[in-house]
This record gives sequence, C-alpha cells and structure tokens, in this order.
Amino acid sequence: MVDASAVKQKVKNMPKRSKAQAHIPSHKHCRVCGIDISPKAEERVCKDADCIKKYEKDEKNKERLRLWMLVFFGIFAFLTMLPVLAQLM
Repeated sequence: MVDASAVKQKVKNMPKRSKAQAHIPSHKHCRVCGIDISPKAEERVCKDADCIKKYEKDEKNKERLRLWMLVFFGIFAFLTMLPVLAQLM
C-alpha cells in the first residue's frame, strides 16, 4: 500500500516548476545532432555542414511526402465521390 502522508511530504518538498525553470536561459536545440544553438536562429539547425545537408534532405523528403499524400487523397476522394456522381447523372 502507498503511504499517503509520505507522498504528500515528497510533493511538499519538491520545487515549484516556475522557480525551477526560472534559472534556465532560453535556447534551442539542433534538429539533427541536438546541441544547443542560438535562440535567434531562423532554422533549428547548427552550422555543421553534415547537419545542414541532413536537414535539407529531410525537408525535401517532407515536401515530397506532402505532395504524394495530396495526390493519393485526391485519388481517394475522386473514387469515393464517383458513385455519387454516377447516380446523379
């Protein structure tokens, strides 16, 4: 069984979140390697050439995936609406 008084005591001794996060300066992490980068950086990637190449490759793949998903959704929507349109004519 869980001792409720022990749990209450642990919760009471824990620091508040606002106080715990107050001393952490704002920062960003590189999307590829995870190191800290400047919070003013436009893209979330460090200045390493390998990270930049991987980031650009990932962005191209995301764009290609979005295009294919749009095409397949269009085909699906057309095939779904085809019987409804056939009945109307």
